[in-house]
Amino acid sequence: MINQKGYFDLLDWLESEEVVRPQPFFKRMQAEFGISNILYIDAIPAATGVRLHRIHHTYGPHVVRAVTALGPHVLTPLLKHALTSVRPLDWSMLPETIPSAQFLLSVAREHALPTTGVCYPLASREGHAALFAISVADARDWRQFRRHYDRDLHTLAAKFHAAVLETAEEGPHRQNARSILTGREKEALSWAAAGKSYWEIAVILGISERTVRYFMSNARRKLNVVSNTQAVAEAVWQGLISGPDNRSE
Repeated sequence: MINQKGYFDLLDWLESEEVVRPQPFFKRMQAEFGISNILYIDAIPAATGVRLHRIHHTYGPHVVRAVTALGPHVLTPLLKHALTSVRPLDWSMLPETIPSAQFLLSVAREHALPTTGVCYPLASREGHAALFAISVADARDWRQFRRHYDRDLHTLAAKFHAAVLETAEEGPHRQNARSILTGREKEALSWAAAGKSYWEIAVILGISERTVRYFMSNARRKLNVVSNTQAVAEAVWQGLISGPDNRSE
């Protein structure tokens, strides 16, 4: 049965929210359409590679580390191909065009993640390219799933992307006092975004591990989140720190 109600409910939610936050939107998408995981990327493709400008997803830290470990020689051709596509890309077709896609699919299988999915290209600002990728665990009716939902999912992804761009253009004016982080809190979050432990951050910053925990606790409170992963995602989304690929050392 086609989930038209889910589509219109999400459309109404996107249009009614003053600020569209990625994770709540992803959770609604997952619940309404039976999606396993979601990846959203806004990037700047160049002749020498791809610079990630904004990235949000539903994958755990262990998966992120495993994918990052594949290196740019595997990931860059895939990203450039997906970001510059003019039509949705079914994951099953990627290895035929980009052989290195096999390595990414192998990581998915090693972590018991679905290897059935599709990337929707999104129109973006000049010089940028964006994509919205989903995966599903139940691939038995994948062809029917895409036939029923491709148009709706692509439209919702485009609406979400537009909302993210509009929010970013508002800049620091939408930040309130509760979300202002100190310099040390930003440093701790930035290193946490790079995958460093409390102990490693303490060594890098030349402070005690207890102080690092204090900074991270303050950051979670100010950003109104309950985990370090959420704090990093929220700080990146608000533009308070750079993402892990753009952090200056």
